[in-house]
Amino acid sequence: MKNFLLNGLLRSVLKKNKTFKNSFSDQTCYIFGNGASLKYIDFNHFIDYPTIGINHLILHKDFHLLDTCCYTLPEPMSFYNYFKNPYKLEYEKNIMGNLFRSQIIKFPKIPLFTSFTNMFGSPNKNTYYLHHFGKRKPDLNYLDICSEFSYLAGGLYAGIGLAINFGFKRAILVGCDYLMKPKTYGHFYSLPKQGQDEGNNPYEKLLDNCSSKINLEILTINNSSSWLSCIDYETFSGSPPQYKENTEIINKDNLLVLNKAYEMGQHLDPILPKDFIIEA
Repeated sequence: MKNFLLNGLLRSVLKKNKTFKNSFSDQTCYIFGNGASLKYIDFNHFIDYPTIGINHLILHKDFHLLDTCCYTLPEPMSFYNYFKNPYKLEYEKNIMGNLFRSQIIKFPKIPLFTSFTNMFGSPNKNTYYLHHFGKRKPDLNYLDICSEFSYLAGGLYAGIGLAINFGFKRAILVGCDYLMKPKTYGHFYSLPKQGQDEGNNPYEKLLDNCSSKINLEILTINNSSSWLSCIDYETFSGSPPQYKENTEIINKDNLLVLNKAYEMGQHLDPILPKDFIIEA
């Protein structure tokens, strides 16, 4: 009975998402990830189509330039002041959750989509909720923002799932570097990171599942290859890529918070270089 009542209440909440269904029918969008390739690009070249923003993107200094139609942070239980650290399995102050809250409230007009488990920690009223109802693997039969939404395994999953529900027919992926060949590691907000490419497409099942619903392309740097059809940044923008450090594209206060999260083991990637000067 308890689960029945909970599901009934939740489904009434999800019905509010209906206003977004097919709201961008047959249009093109950008889906911005968090990869290190964002250090090379100028956001001014991406204002012609609506953007779906993912995870840490809101920390980028130029985020405000994008025409963001929605933002998604699908991680469960991520907006509360305290949480269970997934790496240490201990309850502690939620450094990253509080940082996201502080940034999201600066953009109250941008709809936020997140897990229903964040319902009592939402940073603003313009928040909409998603749930998989046990359908955890990407499945087009359960891809409804008003009901079972199976694309919740991560930011890219949620971004693509939202794009399909919004009616977009084409999406250009920007900063989705795990789809590069060879696989590119690191994020725009952290120090450079090296890794070994296993030669496998980490999103093979996702891309196979959604291919009949949306045409996906990916922006690459310096003519890199990818598991998807590629668009080279210089050809796309008419400008050569120009590298910037994370300290140039994220404000100092946010860098310090990110670094604190790293020091507490809530974040795996090192943030600040050893010679970074912290003013008193």
